[in-house]
Amino acid sequence: MTISTFVTERRMHPRTQVRMPVQAIRLDPDGGDLVHRMEMIDISRGGMGLVSNRSYYPGQRLVLKLPAPGMGVRSICAVVRRCRPDGERYRLGIQFDRPIASLCAQPADQTPQAVAA
Repeated sequence: MTISTFVTERRMHPRTQVRMPVQAIRLDPDGGDLVHRMEMIDISRGGMGLVSNRSYYPGQRLVLKLPAPGMGVRSICAVVRRCRPDGERYRLGIQFDRPIASLCAQPADQTPQAVAA
């Protein structure tokens, strides 16, 4: 009997490789600046991969300012799921509070209720 080992994909939505700047606002500050610039490396309906110059902790709450073509900038509430060193930077896995499709019609000046949570 042969047993095969394979990695099961845990993501619910397919990822798209995208490189673009993203602004993140920390909702539970632990000192230092509240607003940070990061680089998005991939995105799906349920979350995104980011690269940052600072570390974050799992569970840390963020509001991401995400440019949406033809719709301006959107505010997306999210939580850090993982953060690991990557050379001199950090790679983050972010999960959105709600899938992106449900936020696309919401202007940035109408921040979702989940921000207060």
